Amino acid sequence: MQSLGWSRDRAVRASPGSWLPLPRTDGGASARHFRRGRAWSVGSWWWRRRPKPPTWQAGKDRSSPPQLSTPLEAMTSPLKLEQDVQGKVDSFRARIAQEAEELVSTFFPQKLSELDSRVQELRLQDLSRIRSVPVSEPPAAPATAGDGPNRDLQPLQTQSVTKVPVLPWGEGQLLRSNQHLVELIERVKPEIELLREKCNTVRMWVQLLIPKVEDGNNFGVSIQEDTVDQLWTVESTAASYLRRFSTYYNTRAKLVSKIVKYPQVEDYRRTVAEVDENEYLSVRQILLHVRNQYATLHDVILKNIEKIKTPRSTNTDNLY
Repeated sequence: MQSLGWSRDRAVRASPGSWLPLPRTDGGASARHFRRGRAWSVGSWWWRRRPKPPTWQAGKDRSSPPQLSTPLEAMTSPLKLEQDVQGKVDSFRARIAQEAEELVSTFFPQKLSELDSRVQELRLQDLSRIRSVPVSEPPAAPATAGDGPNRDLQPLQTQSVTKVPVLPWGEGQLLRSNQHLVELIERVKPEIELLREKCNTVRMWVQLLIPKVEDGNNFGVSIQEDTVDQLWTVESTAASYLRRFSTYYNTRAKLVSKIVKYPQVEDYRRTVAEVDENEYLSVRQILLHVRNQYATLHDVILKNIEKIKTPRSTNTDNLY
């Protein structure tokens, strides 16, 4: 300890493991500070790099530090928009509100009546005329016995062998789709897209009417949120309807290619006919769903129009 210039005889024990120096008698400026058995001088690196107290500007009170704006204060300050930007937002809200109210009060009932008449035109008795791959039954060939060593002993268990029907198309010719279903699908697809677009407009209108979040008196807000969820469900369902059409075309194309490759298999022809009939019924059911969605949305929004427009009532007389 001679290098540090102190000894335990000249120090007192402050705490376990800590020694504090006694005042030096020589009056030198190179006094050392001790803390828990470690020493440093005033001119050491720790003393030079210690944080300095803030220096305030002249002419100000030294007893209190200057008041500076913090990031938290900047974040809590109200957001200000330019006047032209706020005007564009307000005009958009007004336009959406006007369009949505016209849709609910006028457009939805009109489409309900129109689609109901179109559904009545698609009768279930028209399934036979939509088949584009007829099942032909050419004259049967003489019956032959089955395969195997006992084919001459079992004449009753025979299987009729028919001639392969000649396909109506030749090599390199276009195999056309079922024109009845193609026309029907092309008539239904615009109705589905129109339903999605109108539901999107009404949903945006209801979302813009939702007030800011507060504690209590949120019954009307819950009605608005339920209406938004119902409109979103209708849009998602309509999108799934559009994906069904591509699935039908893909399935039918695979079956027709099987018919071209194996024209002697009659089951492929019957499968194509069944797929066409099922698609006809599915398209008719989709049109029914679109009609029902217009009816349901019109009914739900009209029944809750007061809560949708004014979710929070300011009249407190009914509470007492």
